[in-house]
Formats: sequence, structure tokens, C-alpha cells
Amino acid sequence: MSSAQSLLRYQALVDRERFLRDSIEAIESRLGSDPEVVRREEALENARERQKEFAGRLSESDREREDHRSRLRKREKELMSGRIHNPTELMQMSDEVAHMKARFKEEEEAELQLMEDADNADDAVRNASAELEDARRASAAEEPDLKAQLEEGRSELAEVEAERDSVWAEIPPRDQSVFSRVRVRPAVALVKDNQCSACHVTVTSAGMQILRKGDALVQCEHCGRILVRA
Repeated sequence: MSSAQSLLRYQALVDRERFLRDSIEAIESRLGSDPEVVRREEALENARERQKEFAGRLSESDREREDHRSRLRKREKELMSGRIHNPTELMQMSDEVAHMKARFKEEEEAELQLMEDADNADDAVRNASAELEDARRASAAEEPDLKAQLEEGRSELAEVEAERDSVWAEIPPRDQSVFSRVRVRPAVALVKDNQCSACHVTVTSAGMQILRKGDALVQCEHCGRILVRA
């Protein structure tokens, strides 16, 4: 295997190592905290906040209505007591009682809507709780498979790292230096139809001759990548 081919293999192993590390990190993160469970927990928390809000508003509405009911009864009792003889004062109090009754009726209708909203909030909490439990069960059922994938990934990563180091050790130091100085990634590209597969610039005849011999590295004159015959 030529140095260029070894570098291509090394590059593939580095890419595989990166992929495995990302996969392992994702699985570890998933095992630590399932995103779906977290989402359902947040949904339940929001539903409980809404439930608490409507319960508070309903409680406040009950207190206000009871206060208004008490005041209305007091004014009605005063109106019917017979102690007020002034016609104008009687008319004013009668209008006030009528206004209080109309307002009380509006408050009753508003409270009915609040009660409906509170019931809906209770339903939302029950639904969110059930969905959270479903998500937790699904996460628990998935855990054994994730752990198996994690073990396989770690095992393969160890193999890839060992092969990567072995391939790199076989590459001459001067060629290692060339590879390390290439600034673009991937640093190694195949030659297809006499062109660099990365930048599609045609390789010179001299470059193609060196590639055929395989006794020295050839870099693309345009992008600087190390070239390997396909």
C-alpha cells in the first residue's frame, strides 16, 4: 500500500472515529435524559401552571361574587324595609339594586366560563400526565437496546483507534508532515477521470505519471489535497 493510499485509509478511520464519538455521545445523552421525556415534563409543568392560574382566578371570582351577593342582599333588604320614604331616594336605591343584579348576572356568566376553563385545564393536566408516563415507559423499554448500541459503539471505537494508530505509524514521517500541512478537509482526494474529485481540476500528465508509479505523494495544484488513484 502506497503512502497516499495509507493516508486515505487513515483519513477514513479518522472520519469513522469522529462519527462513532458523536454517536456515543448522543446515546449517552439519550440515556442520561430522554428528550421526549423532558419535553413531556415541560408540557406537564406548563399545564399545571395553567391549572393553578385558573384555580386561583376561580377562587377569587367566588370571593368577589359572595361579597357582591352579600351587598346586594343588604341593599335589597334596606329597599324593602319601608324605612325610606323619600321617592327620589327610593328610586335611586331601586336603580342601584337593579344595576347590582345586572352586574351579578354578568359575574355569574363570567364564572361559568372560568369553571369551563378550569375544567379544561384539569383535563390538560391529566392528558399531559398520561403522555409523560407513556414517554417514560417508552424510554425505559428503549434503554436496553441503547445500552447495547453504546457497548458496540465503544468496542468499535477502540478497534478503529487501534487501526488508525497502526496505519499512521506505517506512514513515513515526511508524508505525515505533508498530510498535516494540508489545510482543507478532507485532506486526501481520489482522482477520477484524471481530475481531483474534490475540486474537479485536471491533474497534470506529470502528476498522473507519479501517481501510477505510487512512489511519491502528489498534491492537487489547485486545492492542495493529496491525490490517490481511484
